[in-house]
Amino acid sequence: MADVILEVKDLKKYFKTKSGMLHAVDGISFSIERGKTLGLVGESGCGKSTTGRAILRLIEPTAGQVLFEGKDVSKLSRHQLRLARKDMQLIFQDPFSSLDPRKTVAQLIAEPIVVNRIITDKKKLDERVAELMYTVGLAPRLFNSYPHELDGGRRQRIGIARALALEPKFIVCDEPVSALDVSIQAQILNLLKELQQDMGLTYIFITHDLSVVNHFSDDIAVMYLGQIVEKAPSVELFDHPLHPYTEALLSAIPIPDLSERRERILIKGEITSPINPPDECRFYKRCNYATDACRKNPQLREVKPGHFVACNRLEELNRL
Repeated sequence: MADVILEVKDLKKYFKTKSGMLHAVDGISFSIERGKTLGLVGESGCGKSTTGRAILRLIEPTAGQVLFEGKDVSKLSRHQLRLARKDMQLIFQDPFSSLDPRKTVAQLIAEPIVVNRIITDKKKLDERVAELMYTVGLAPRLFNSYPHELDGGRRQRIGIARALALEPKFIVCDEPVSALDVSIQAQILNLLKELQQDMGLTYIFITHDLSVVNHFSDDIAVMYLGQIVEKAPSVELFDHPLHPYTEALLSAIPIPDLSERRERILIKGEITSPINPPDECRFYKRCNYATDACRKNPQLREVKPGHFVACNRLEELNRL
Protein backbone atom coordinates (compact mmCIF):
# COMPACT_ATOMS: atom_id res chain seq x y z
CA MET A 1 0.00 0.00 0.00
CA ALA A 2 1.30 3.44 -0.97
CA ASP A 3 2.60 5.64 1.86
CA VAL A 4 0.52 8.79 1.37
CA ILE A 5 1.91 11.77 3.27
CA LEU A 6 -0.57 14.42 2.06
CA GLU A 7 -4.20 14.06 1.04
CA VAL A 8 -6.28 17.01 -0.15
CA LYS A 9 -10.06 16.54 -0.26
CA ASP A 10 -12.43 18.98 -2.01
CA LEU A 11 -10.27 22.02 -1.13
CA LYS A 12 -11.89 25.39 -1.79
CA LYS A 13 -10.72 28.95 -1.36
CA TYR A 14 -13.06 31.80 -2.26
CA PHE A 15 -12.37 35.53 -1.98
CA LYS A 16 -15.13 38.08 -1.49
CA THR A 17 -15.17 40.85 -4.12
CA LYS A 18 -17.57 43.66 -4.99
CA SER A 19 -18.92 41.58 -7.88
CA GLY A 20 -19.31 38.34 -5.92
CA MET A 21 -17.25 35.38 -4.72
CA LEU A 22 -14.03 34.74 -6.63
CA HIS A 23 -13.49 30.97 -6.86
CA ALA A 24 -9.67 30.86 -6.70
CA VAL A 25 -9.59 27.17 -5.77
CA ASP A 26 -12.82 25.30 -6.36
CA GLY A 27 -13.04 21.76 -5.04
CA ILE A 28 -9.72 20.08 -5.86
CA SER A 29 -8.62 16.68 -4.55
CA PHE A 30 -5.32 14.81 -4.82
CA SER A 31 -2.79 12.86 -2.76
CA ILE A 32 1.02 12.66 -2.71
CA GLU A 33 3.13 9.67 -1.72
CA ARG A 34 6.04 10.19 0.66
CA GLY A 35 9.27 11.11 -1.12
CA LYS A 36 7.50 11.99 -4.40
CA THR A 37 6.96 15.26 -6.28
CA LEU A 38 3.61 16.51 -7.56
CA GLY A 39 3.94 19.18 -10.23
CA LEU A 40 1.09 21.71 -10.21
CA VAL A 41 0.90 23.52 -13.54
CA GLY A 42 -1.37 25.94 -15.37
CA GLU A 43 -1.45 29.49 -16.65
CA SER A 44 -1.16 32.53 -14.37
CA GLY A 45 -4.22 33.05 -12.20
CA CYS A 46 -5.42 29.44 -12.24
CA GLY A 47 -5.04 29.02 -8.47
CA LYS A 48 -1.71 27.16 -8.16
CA SER A 49 -0.09 29.39 -5.53
CA THR A 50 -3.38 29.81 -3.65
CA THR A 51 -3.60 26.02 -3.43
CA GLY A 52 -0.11 25.78 -1.93
CA ARG A 53 -0.81 28.49 0.62
CA ALA A 54 -4.20 27.01 1.56
CA ILE A 55 -2.57 23.60 2.16
CA LEU A 56 -0.10 25.21 4.58
CA ARG A 57 -2.87 27.41 6.06
CA LEU A 58 -0.96 30.58 5.26
CA ILE A 59 -4.42 31.54 4.04
CA GLU A 60 -7.47 29.87 5.55
CA PRO A 61 -9.33 27.49 3.21
CA THR A 62 -13.02 28.18 2.65
CA ALA A 63 -13.85 24.46 2.76
CA GLY A 64 -12.32 21.02 2.37
CA GLN A 65 -9.77 18.89 4.17
CA VAL A 66 -5.97 18.79 4.14
CA LEU A 67 -4.70 15.60 5.76
CA PHE A 68 -0.98 15.60 6.56
CA GLU A 69 0.15 12.22 7.85
CA GLY A 70 -3.49 11.54 8.70
CA LYS A 71 -4.05 14.77 10.69
CA ASP A 72 -6.52 17.36 9.42
CA VAL A 73 -4.44 20.56 9.16
CA SER A 74 -7.58 22.72 8.90
CA LYS A 75 -8.69 21.67 12.40
CA LEU A 76 -5.39 22.18 14.22
CA SER A 77 -5.24 24.78 16.99
CA ARG A 78 -2.79 27.66 16.74
CA HIS A 79 -0.25 25.82 18.90
CA GLN A 80 -0.71 22.52 17.04
CA LEU A 81 -0.36 24.30 13.70
CA ARG A 82 2.90 25.91 14.80
CA LEU A 83 4.28 22.47 15.65
CA ALA A 84 3.00 21.00 12.37
CA ARG A 85 4.67 23.75 10.35
CA LYS A 86 8.05 22.36 11.30
CA ASP A 87 7.21 19.48 8.98
CA MET A 88 5.58 21.64 6.27
CA GLN A 89 7.59 24.45 4.70
CA LEU A 90 7.46 26.83 1.73
CA ILE A 91 10.03 28.08 -0.79
CA PHE A 92 8.83 31.42 -2.17
CA GLN A 93 8.83 32.50 -5.79
CA ASP A 94 10.75 35.76 -5.47
CA PRO A 95 14.12 35.17 -3.76
CA PHE A 96 14.55 38.88 -3.01
CA SER A 97 11.21 40.16 -1.67
CA SER A 98 10.86 37.06 0.55
CA LEU A 99 14.06 37.94 2.45
CA ASP A 100 14.47 40.70 5.07
CA PRO A 101 17.05 43.08 3.54
CA ARG A 102 18.19 44.19 7.01
CA LYS A 103 19.39 40.73 8.03
CA THR A 104 22.55 38.89 7.06
CA VAL A 105 22.60 35.47 5.41
CA ALA A 106 23.35 33.84 8.77
CA GLN A 107 20.53 35.71 10.53
CA LEU A 108 18.03 34.84 7.79
CA ILE A 109 18.85 31.12 7.92
CA ALA A 110 18.91 31.10 11.73
CA GLU A 111 15.56 32.87 12.09
CA PRO A 112 13.28 29.76 11.90
CA ILE A 113 15.53 27.95 14.38
CA VAL A 114 15.50 30.89 16.80
CA VAL A 115 11.74 31.50 16.51
CA ASN A 116 10.98 27.85 17.22
CA ARG A 117 13.64 27.67 19.96
CA ILE A 118 15.29 24.61 18.41
CA ILE A 119 18.82 25.79 19.31
CA THR A 120 19.50 28.46 21.91
CA ASP A 121 23.29 28.20 22.23
CA LYS A 122 24.99 30.80 19.99
CA LYS A 123 27.94 28.58 19.04
CA LYS A 124 25.74 25.62 18.18
CA LEU A 125 23.41 27.90 16.23
CA ASP A 126 26.29 29.23 14.11
CA GLU A 127 27.43 25.66 13.48
CA ARG A 128 23.93 24.67 12.34
CA VAL A 129 23.74 27.72 10.03
CA ALA A 130 27.16 26.87 8.56
CA GLU A 131 25.96 23.29 8.00
CA LEU A 132 22.81 24.50 6.19
CA MET A 133 24.86 26.89 4.05
CA TYR A 134 27.11 24.01 3.02
CA THR A 135 24.08 21.83 2.25
CA VAL A 136 22.59 24.37 -0.17
CA GLY A 137 25.92 25.42 -1.72
CA LEU A 138 26.51 28.80 -0.10
CA ALA A 139 30.17 29.67 0.50
CA PRO A 140 31.23 30.33 4.14
CA ARG A 141 32.47 33.81 3.14
CA LEU A 142 28.80 34.85 2.64
CA PHE A 143 27.98 34.27 6.33
CA ASN A 144 27.68 38.00 7.09
CA SER A 145 26.58 39.19 3.65
CA TYR A 146 23.22 40.85 2.95
CA PRO A 147 20.67 39.78 0.28
CA HIS A 148 21.29 42.83 -1.93
CA GLU A 149 24.96 41.78 -2.27
CA LEU A 150 24.02 38.42 -3.81
CA ASP A 151 22.64 37.26 -7.16
CA GLY A 152 19.24 35.58 -7.58
CA GLY A 153 20.58 32.04 -7.39
CA ARG A 154 22.32 32.61 -4.05
CA ARG A 155 19.26 34.39 -2.65
CA GLN A 156 17.11 31.41 -3.58
CA ARG A 157 19.61 29.11 -1.87
CA ILE A 158 19.02 31.15 1.29
CA GLY A 159 15.28 30.54 0.89
CA ILE A 160 15.91 26.80 0.50
CA ALA A 161 18.18 26.78 3.58
CA ARG A 162 15.45 28.52 5.60
CA ALA A 163 12.94 25.90 4.47
CA LEU A 164 15.34 23.11 5.49
CA ALA A 165 16.24 24.65 8.86
CA LEU A 166 13.48 22.83 10.76
CA GLU A 167 14.10 19.51 8.99
CA PRO A 168 10.69 19.31 7.27
CA LYS A 169 9.12 16.31 5.56
CA PHE A 170 7.08 18.27 3.00
CA ILE A 171 7.88 21.47 1.06
CA VAL A 172 5.72 23.58 -1.25
CA CYS A 173 8.00 24.98 -3.96
CA ASP A 174 6.11 28.01 -5.31
CA GLU A 175 7.72 28.66 -8.71
CA PRO A 176 11.20 28.62 -7.11
CA VAL A 177 13.08 29.07 -10.40
CA SER A 178 10.80 31.38 -12.40
CA ALA A 179 12.74 34.52 -11.38
CA LEU A 180 16.14 33.01 -12.29
CA ASP A 181 18.00 32.73 -15.59
CA VAL A 182 18.20 29.35 -17.32
CA SER A 183 21.65 28.25 -16.13
CA ILE A 184 20.83 29.10 -12.51
CA GLN A 185 17.46 27.36 -12.85
CA ALA A 186 19.23 24.09 -13.64
CA GLN A 187 21.49 24.45 -10.59
CA ILE A 188 18.55 25.06 -8.22
CA LEU A 189 16.51 22.20 -9.70
CA ASN A 190 19.44 19.82 -9.34
CA LEU A 191 19.93 20.98 -5.75
CA LEU A 192 16.26 20.38 -4.91
CA LYS A 193 16.42 16.91 -6.47
CA GLU A 194 19.57 16.01 -4.51
CA LEU A 195 18.01 17.22 -1.27
CA GLN A 196 14.92 15.13 -1.96
CA GLN A 197 17.00 12.01 -2.48
CA ASP A 198 19.20 12.64 0.56
CA MET A 199 16.45 13.67 2.99
CA GLY A 200 13.40 11.84 1.64
CA LEU A 201 11.53 15.11 1.07
CA THR A 202 8.09 15.36 -0.52
CA TYR A 203 7.40 18.31 -2.83
CA ILE A 204 4.54 20.16 -4.43
CA PHE A 205 6.29 21.92 -7.31
CA ILE A 206 4.24 24.86 -8.59
CA THR A 207 5.20 26.22 -12.01
CA HIS A 208 3.90 27.36 -15.39
CA ASP A 209 6.96 25.97 -17.17
CA LEU A 210 5.97 22.54 -18.50
CA SER A 211 9.45 21.69 -19.75
CA VAL A 212 10.77 22.10 -16.20
CA VAL A 213 8.00 20.14 -14.48
CA ASN A 214 8.38 17.22 -16.89
CA HIS A 215 11.90 16.44 -15.66
CA PHE A 216 11.30 17.28 -12.02
CA SER A 217 7.95 15.70 -11.11
CA ASP A 218 6.71 12.16 -10.59
CA ASP A 219 3.07 13.18 -11.16
CA ILE A 220 1.59 16.29 -12.73
CA ALA A 221 -1.76 17.98 -12.03
CA VAL A 222 -3.00 20.53 -14.58
CA MET A 223 -5.16 23.35 -13.19
CA TYR A 224 -7.57 25.60 -15.04
CA LEU A 225 -9.57 28.35 -13.29
CA GLY A 226 -9.37 26.82 -9.84
CA GLN A 227 -9.98 23.20 -10.81
CA ILE A 228 -7.78 20.22 -11.70
CA VAL A 229 -8.64 19.14 -15.24
CA GLU A 230 -6.06 16.35 -15.57
CA LYS A 231 -3.66 14.47 -13.30
CA ALA A 232 -1.31 11.66 -14.32
CA PRO A 233 2.26 10.36 -13.99
CA SER A 234 4.66 12.74 -15.73
CA VAL A 235 5.60 10.43 -18.61
CA GLU A 236 1.98 9.40 -19.18
CA LEU A 237 0.75 13.01 -19.26
CA PHE A 238 3.34 14.09 -21.82
CA ASP A 239 2.92 10.99 -24.00
CA HIS A 240 -0.88 10.73 -23.82
CA PRO A 241 -2.55 14.02 -22.82
CA LEU A 242 -6.33 13.55 -22.77
CA HIS A 243 -7.81 16.90 -21.81
CA PRO A 244 -7.99 19.52 -24.62
CA TYR A 245 -6.45 22.16 -22.35
CA THR A 246 -3.48 19.92 -21.51
CA GLU A 247 -3.00 19.23 -25.22
CA ALA A 248 -2.90 22.95 -25.96
CA LEU A 249 -0.42 23.62 -23.15
CA LEU A 250 1.95 20.88 -24.34
CA SER A 251 1.78 22.13 -27.92
CA ALA A 252 3.17 25.49 -26.73
CA ILE A 253 6.44 24.03 -25.38
CA PRO A 254 9.33 25.29 -27.55
CA ILE A 255 11.27 22.59 -29.43
CA PRO A 256 15.02 23.28 -29.79
CA ASP A 257 15.28 21.13 -32.94
CA LEU A 258 14.33 23.30 -35.96
CA SER A 259 13.79 20.23 -38.15
CA GLU A 260 11.02 18.97 -35.88
CA ARG A 261 7.64 20.57 -36.30
CA ARG A 262 4.70 20.42 -33.95
CA GLU A 263 1.21 21.64 -34.66
CA ARG A 264 0.42 24.50 -32.32
CA ILE A 265 -3.06 24.33 -30.80
CA LEU A 266 -4.35 27.86 -30.33
CA ILE A 267 -6.83 28.47 -27.55
CA LYS A 268 -9.49 30.96 -28.61
CA GLY A 269 -12.67 32.27 -27.06
CA GLU A 270 -13.63 34.10 -23.91
CA ILE A 271 -12.21 33.10 -20.52
CA THR A 272 -14.94 32.22 -18.03
CA SER A 273 -15.01 34.65 -15.11
CA PRO A 274 -13.82 33.09 -11.84
CA ILE A 275 -16.35 35.29 -10.01
CA ASN A 276 -19.53 33.29 -9.46
CA PRO A 277 -18.72 30.92 -12.36
CA PRO A 278 -21.59 28.92 -13.91
CA ASP A 279 -21.98 25.23 -13.09
CA GLU A 280 -20.44 24.03 -16.36
CA CYS A 281 -17.04 23.03 -17.69
CA ARG A 282 -14.69 25.99 -17.03
CA PHE A 283 -12.99 25.35 -20.38
CA TYR A 284 -16.32 25.22 -22.27
CA LYS A 285 -16.06 28.61 -24.01
CA ARG A 286 -12.52 27.97 -25.29
CA CYS A 287 -12.66 24.26 -26.18
CA ASN A 288 -12.64 23.19 -29.83
CA TYR A 289 -14.68 20.09 -28.93
CA ALA A 290 -17.37 21.75 -26.80
CA THR A 291 -21.03 20.79 -27.26
CA ASP A 292 -24.15 21.15 -25.13
CA ALA A 293 -22.99 18.08 -23.20
CA CYS A 294 -20.23 20.26 -21.76
CA ARG A 295 -22.79 22.47 -20.02
CA LYS A 296 -22.57 19.94 -17.19
CA ASN A 297 -19.60 20.49 -14.89
CA PRO A 298 -17.36 17.41 -15.38
CA GLN A 299 -15.98 15.47 -12.43
CA LEU A 300 -12.35 14.42 -12.21
CA ARG A 301 -12.41 10.65 -12.80
CA GLU A 302 -9.85 7.89 -13.26
CA VAL A 303 -9.90 6.76 -16.89
CA LYS A 304 -6.63 4.79 -16.79
CA PRO A 305 -4.63 3.53 -13.81
CA GLY A 306 -3.35 6.72 -12.15
CA HIS A 307 -4.66 8.96 -14.97
CA PHE A 308 -7.51 11.30 -13.96
CA VAL A 309 -9.38 13.62 -16.35
CA ALA A 310 -12.33 16.02 -16.04
CA CYS A 311 -14.02 15.93 -19.47
CA ASN A 312 -17.56 14.90 -20.47
CA ARG A 313 -16.69 13.82 -24.02
CA LEU A 314 -13.61 11.60 -23.63
CA GLU A 315 -15.29 8.38 -24.78
CA GLU A 316 -17.30 10.11 -27.50
CA LEU A 317 -14.13 11.60 -29.00
CA ASN A 318 -12.27 8.28 -28.72
CA ARG A 319 -9.50 9.98 -26.75
CA LEU A 320 -8.89 6.88 -24.63
